[in-house]
Amino acid sequence: EPAIGLKREPERLYPNLDLAAHVVGYTDVDGHGRYGMERAADARLTALATRGAPVALSLDSRVQQALESELGAAMSEFSALGAAGIVMDVRTGEVIALASLPQFNPNAPGHGDDNARFDRATLGVYELGSTFKTLTIAMSLNDGLIKSMDQKYDATAPIHIGRFTIHDDRGHELRKWATVPEIFIHSSNIGTAHMAAELGATRQRAYLDALGFLSPVSGELMERGHTLYPAANNWGEVATMTVGFGHGIAVTPLHLATAYAAVVNGGIWRPATMLKVAPGQAVAGKRVFSEKTSDTMRALLRMVVTSGTGRRANAPGYRVGGKTGTAEKQQGGHYQKRVNVSTFAAAFPMDAPRYVIIALLDAPHGTKATGGFSTAGMVTAPSVAKLVARIAPILGVAPDLDHDIDVSGMLGLVADAPEKE
Repeated sequence: EPAIGLKREPERLYPNLDLAAHVVGYTDVDGHGRYGMERAADARLTALATRGAPVALSLDSRVQQALESELGAAMSEFSALGAAGIVMDVRTGEVIALASLPQFNPNAPGHGDDNARFDRATLGVYELGSTFKTLTIAMSLNDGLIKSMDQKYDATAPIHIGRFTIHDDRGHELRKWATVPEIFIHSSNIGTAHMAAELGATRQRAYLDALGFLSPVSGELMERGHTLYPAANNWGEVATMTVGFGHGIAVTPLHLATAYAAVVNGGIWRPATMLKVAPGQAVAGKRVFSEKTSDTMRALLRMVVTSGTGRRANAPGYRVGGKTGTAEKQQGGHYQKRVNVSTFAAAFPMDAPRYVIIALLDAPHGTKATGGFSTAGMVTAPSVAKLVARIAPILGVAPDLDHDIDVSGMLGLVADAPEKE
């Protein structure tokens, strides 16, 4: 007797649509992971012994939504090509939120274009500019080359070395021997280059290796970017100087997040993880910086936000610290004038850091409100301030207007800082 039979077929659905799409990923028609954590955990999710068991991610959907919202608003306001952002627990390496814009819908991944599927946070590599000055100063402090904050470095004139010239932003040249806080708050390429040269290529490379920069980015995701950096036999004085202020080395935003976590958490580097870590079960990690170095860097980073190029990242009561980074984009082996990658690397609260935030805009355009500037202090720092105000209550960080890191001693060593970068 004729009949119609219906066959049951399993189907993977993502009810949150594009929320955290680059982390969650998607499967193919046979149910095998092809992207994101679906791909990374595929063997575990399909093995007979473990299939059906949950895979608990470290993501907080509320924080994820806030991150995507603020990045999306900034991307729209400044007509950027794309954006990336990370919120990381500095004590465990857990990624609480990770976003790459534009996004795709994992329910129909084939309908998105390659630009939407590309993960700018873990796969994209960028020269992140002055965010690396934080690392250079931390290295120099840790090795005893910087003995006090009033130690001075030559920032009197551009550095001419071979066919290269290292200079500071026009209109913001220090033109003097400058203290360490002054070099940091004014974001002097010249002063930082002299620090890096004193540190030397061997020690610089060793620190970068210890911080994970010379390896593919950590974490479970298989969409991993590989750092672009000078070959060992070509890592001379020029490369050492330029790497010191974030040029000549291209890394992922996730690389930067784990490094900043080590700078502010007392000096311990831990790999990033997308999996939830049980209390007391964080990876032991490895010591890269001393606690004293970390304490000093927290004060310097806070000072950038209270008095320097990161003022617009300040979220009252949450003691945000951070560093701006603005770098010209490369295309075809040449830097594009006035086309920037603008990054703000932050942590909060700086008196007892719990979270690192990385916010990046790819090729933003300045507006009338920013005076035409597309620098990090103008276009990404404000997003960090808004994000912190939104997520701190979710994460259990209470506002406190009565306590802060005392940076008064350092501020006495600094001339008025510029607004932009």
